[in-house]
Amino acid sequence: MDLNSEIITIGTELLLGQILDTNTQYLAQRLAEIGINVRYKTCVGDILEDIVSAINIAVNRCDLVITTGGLGPTLDDLTREAVAKSAGVGLEFREEILRDIIEVFERIGYTMTENNKRQAYVPEGSIVIPNKLGTAPGFIKQIKDVPVICLPGVPRELKYLMENEVIPWLRQRFSMEKEVIYSKILKVVGTGESKVDRMLAEVVKDCKNPEIGLLASEGEVKIRITAKASSKEEAELLVKQVVEKIKKRFGKKIYGEDKDIFEEVICRLLQDKALNIAILETFSGGRAAQKLVSCNCPALLEARVITDRELLESMIGKRIESVERDISIELAEKARRISGAKLGLSILGFPLKKGPDFLVRACAAVSGDGISTSYMWTMGGDFSFLQERAAVIGLNTLRLALLDQI
Repeated sequence: MDLNSEIITIGTELLLGQILDTNTQYLAQRLAEIGINVRYKTCVGDILEDIVSAINIAVNRCDLVITTGGLGPTLDDLTREAVAKSAGVGLEFREEILRDIIEVFERIGYTMTENNKRQAYVPEGSIVIPNKLGTAPGFIKQIKDVPVICLPGVPRELKYLMENEVIPWLRQRFSMEKEVIYSKILKVVGTGESKVDRMLAEVVKDCKNPEIGLLASEGEVKIRITAKASSKEEAELLVKQVVEKIKKRFGKKIYGEDKDIFEEVICRLLQDKALNIAILETFSGGRAAQKLVSCNCPALLEARVITDRELLESMIGKRIESVERDISIELAEKARRISGAKLGLSILGFPLKKGPDFLVRACAAVSGDGISTSYMWTMGGDFSFLQERAAVIGLNTLRLALLDQI
């Protein structure tokens, strides 16, 4: 049985970006792991009418709704009132909730204030979810036969209630078989999203389980492979079979999986081969080196940024009429010799203004003992975009050279 859910996070501080919403990420992952699809994520501020509207929309399009936040003791904690209004019922006082709240205060050595009594009210007919870690109990209220599960916004409390109370209740409520969802992400660099999509189509035609999804970000494309099965082992096997096909098709275009980070992968390659490197950059402005510095890569020996053409010419003792492979390789070799590094990487280019943007013909080159490789490209766009792409292309040229090294 396919179950669709919606997560509603409540709090004006979330809309203002004052705090990071980690609850939605956690809930989405846990729901997926037990076989419940998250179809929608909604964030709403501390306005009663807005919360009621969000709940009404959610119960009309999903089988399950989970809210977080708005269960505290202050006047802007309105989740209880909003759920009651959406359900067409009043609030009722629960003596057992008040006893639990008093017990929490006594345990931590504080005296309960009068406003905490607000937390002992829940919509009429609710199932109370006791909170042993805090003063905000959760509750479950059926609206149009759709369970609306309201949890506190404190991440530690939310996770405790989810693991110990909510998930067991969901399994019983929906007579759920122990279906799990397992995902793996493959990370591709050096190939655009449209080409990745075409290459995938040749590998996984009409693939329904696992499902394949793409997410493009600056410089890389993530391929997400997600399978549903009755056990984790079965789901992992389904994903593994597709992953093997994709890896065979994409080869070295895949730089890593799951939590791998591009620059960290390159740093590990350098360290595994006992190599260090010097980087010479022109228009990329040191972004390639910065990426290695950001992961504290000990293999980066030296980095220079030189944008003056005459200074570059003086380094190699010849005119640079245009961006060419041999010039870029000479600059990479010069960088490594000056620094004493085993490898040199150069990123060469002189962007020209074209209307509101820039156009650049560029070359990345790697030089070292037994290594001499380069990659040329032409690209237009705003200057920051050109710099970021150059850094990624330069480091990917290095990565491929290291992979090819015997």
